Amino acid sequence: MNYEAGKLKRPITDEVRSSVVEDLPELNQIKDSTLRAKAIEAWAHALCESSFQRIRDIPGEGNPGVFTLKRGNQADHLRGVAHLAAKIVDEFEGSFPEVRIDRDIVLTGALVHDVGKAWEFDPRNLERWQRDPDRAGEPSLRHSVFGAHVCLAVGLPEEIAHIALGHSREGQHIGLSVECYIVRTADHSWWNLAGALGLLTPESMKAEADKMVRPRHAAEAPLKQARAG
Repeated sequence: MNYEAGKLKRPITDEVRSSVVEDLPELNQIKDSTLRAKAIEAWAHALCESSFQRIRDIPGEGNPGVFTLKRGNQADHLRGVAHLAAKIVDEFEGSFPEVRIDRDIVLTGALVHDVGKAWEFDPRNLERWQRDPDRAGEPSLRHSVFGAHVCLAVGLPEEIAHIALGHSREGQHIGLSVECYIVRTADHSWWNLAGALGLLTPESMKAEADKMVRPRHAAEAPLKQARAG
């Protein structure tokens, strides 16, 4: 079965774009209007190439079957990484005013670093990769690689494509920008702390979790999750 990457399965509409902002309201904090619009377009493009209708439909996992949230979805992870990355920027800018960090690049990168997960987590892709892995691989492209492709395809700057690629395992083989390293640190910390706090399923942590962590038993989740936008 051939698949033409970059060929939309459905047209991008304003409804899709609106859903992106609804799921990631922190996009409104990006000051550069062009950067903000292209970040929204990146997610709209990725969703419309996939079987997912919106970001919150993507499972809350680091990789398929790895670091699986007991509750929550990919939007919860993306927002959490954006919050942590912004706090890292605040800490260093507040304590050392001489540092130079592009806050818009950090925030945009944090919100789109996993844009390729719409591809890697797509049930149709997972099924065909598992059925015939000797043809296209399993997966053919990891979310970090496909995410960099999406970023460049919609016209996001190289700095953002670099974050999409460098935040994950592929970042071990390239030199990382300061902004990428901030997002990468926030991303890895988010997953490891989620595991330590008992928010991940134990079976999804066995191969990937920090061996130093002794997960804490999480309290029973509230019946209704209410997170401010």
